Amino acid sequence: MVRILGVFLLFMGICIVTIAQRAPYESFSKDSLKKINLDIRNDKYGKISSLVIYEGTSLVYENYYGFSQKSTLHQISSVTKSVTSIAVGVAIDMDSIPSLDVKIHNYFPEYDSIFLDNPLKREITLKHLLNQTAGFEWDEWEIHYSYAGNPLIELSQKSENWIPIILGLPMDSVPGEKFSYNSACSELIKEIISRATGVPFLHFVEEHVLNKLSVSEYHWDTYPENDVPAWGGLSLSTRDMAKIGLLVINQGYWATSQIVSDNWIATSVQPHSNSDSLSYGYHWWVTEQPDGNPLVFAAGYGDQYVFIAPDKNLVVAFNGKNFTDYKWEKNHIDLINRILNAFVN
Repeated sequence: MVRILGVFLLFMGICIVTIAQRAPYESFSKDSLKKINLDIRNDKYGKISSLVIYEGTSLVYENYYGFSQKSTLHQISSVTKSVTSIAVGVAIDMDSIPSLDVKIHNYFPEYDSIFLDNPLKREITLKHLLNQTAGFEWDEWEIHYSYAGNPLIELSQKSENWIPIILGLPMDSVPGEKFSYNSACSELIKEIISRATGVPFLHFVEEHVLNKLSVSEYHWDTYPENDVPAWGGLSLSTRDMAKIGLLVINQGYWATSQIVSDNWIATSVQPHSNSDSLSYGYHWWVTEQPDGNPLVFAAGYGDQYVFIAPDKNLVVAFNGKNFTDYKWEKNHIDLINRILNAFVN
């Protein structure tokens, strides 16, 4: 799977990105999309708010549900992590960060006592933060995000600086040894970017990612003493959320400029750790399509997704409002598989 994706990115070439519009259904089974649309409207997938599909840079399908429309800003939750990943790539391209192997303790000298008290923490690298193998004791999935007691929700409610709290977490494994999904690690990445570049994280992402993607309307939650979170909190229109996937399809290019290097794109969407049946890159998920070809995606709480099928040149983005632990009749895996199976071009 990695080899197929790598070959695809290698031979894809430089692409000038301009959003075009093609006739609906041109590359898809019309009947299949109609059935998918009907199931969404009948809440088979819960409360889905929007669905957009791009083939290359052409918008080939778009639909909104409930009170959503093109201009609606959706809370994209942990899809924000993939934006953070792009920001890391930009900082590396600028030589502000020397490599992913840099030890994170170098960026937090004021907390040196924390690293001295637990030598394992001195081995944590930026790569470990990105691929969720830092080794901190943290279980974000045991308690649902809609309940008190979830560690991320508990952290977000603290008004003090989060960095010493995160760095002070106990260790339960050697860095690089075990996958453990940890949104708090994204906060450490945020702080490293800010300290390495000398620019606050929000301003850095605005200047080097959002503005260059022509994203003009967005909202980012702000927390006292901690500014915007790097794990989530960003709200975008579905079209703008899809641009994150289009940036991957086009090897880091947007319009006539390269936002982030093709090398970073290719590297970040390859598997670097594993969680059950899924693989994880650098703040991207990696799995397979029904036909066995690679499928890269960003995922957020409440059913926010950006799926990338490189071999088909497709980007599928949808938003949802499924913020409870209720299990609907169908889920996001069924939805993306039906969309991919409907592709006939």
